[in-house]
Amino acid sequence: MKRNIVTIVAGVIMGVLGTTAAVAQSPKSIDYGVKAGINFSHLVLSDDFDVLKSPMKPGADFGGYMRIGLHPNFAIQPELEFYYRGYGVETEEGLVSLENKVNQWGMQIPIYAMGKMKLGNGTFYGGVGPYVGVGFSAKTDEIELLNNSLVNLKIDPIDLYEERNGKSVFQRWDVGLACQLGYEFANGIQINAGYKYGFVNQINDITTSVNDVTSKLGISLDGDAYKAHAGVLTVGLGYRF
Repeated sequence: MKRNIVTIVAGVIMGVLGTTAAVAQSPKSIDYGVKAGINFSHLVLSDDFDVLKSPMKPGADFGGYMRIGLHPNFAIQPELEFYYRGYGVETEEGLVSLENKVNQWGMQIPIYAMGKMKLGNGTFYGGVGPYVGVGFSAKTDEIELLNNSLVNLKIDPIDLYEERNGKSVFQRWDVGLACQLGYEFANGIQINAGYKYGFVNQINDITTSVNDVTSKLGISLDGDAYKAHAGVLTVGLGYRF
């Protein structure tokens, strides 16, 4: 599984870099800019997680971009982003309830095929393209289990990238599709919104660390059918130099 993911990631990176280099050989313009904003992240869970929910939680991201203009109405825009995401985790089974959050730090490289058009004194733009991401850290908050308000069990934060028997709970790598819409004012200030969806199942191993927690709830998660894909909504500001 890991070998397949690494192969996919490497292929996407090489393809994206090759395409960018090819189209940038005769650009009409190259501009640079910075971006920052807030994100709202959750895990899109498969039906197997029938007792688990993942509400959106706020986070933040920032980075920079290069806009390679190929036509007055078209450009290629690679970006480098660093992010903090908070994935909500909630479950209730009988008298036991759990509410927690996964805190993830990482970076990603989206590359957009960008269309743009003059609108008023500024420019309206929209783009879509692939992204590759890698996580640096992913840990839960301190876990507190409540049983009918009588039992209060606390568990230290779990490192979801820590390997147990050669596997970690979470997958570090992700490959997905990104899209964004925005408006750039005449002074270069931008407002934008976007969404990213990851194609790689973020559950790397369900039968070790995850079951350490769910077994205390009387829930057993066995097998490989459990899937969780990253879904991230972003809104933010930018500036083109």
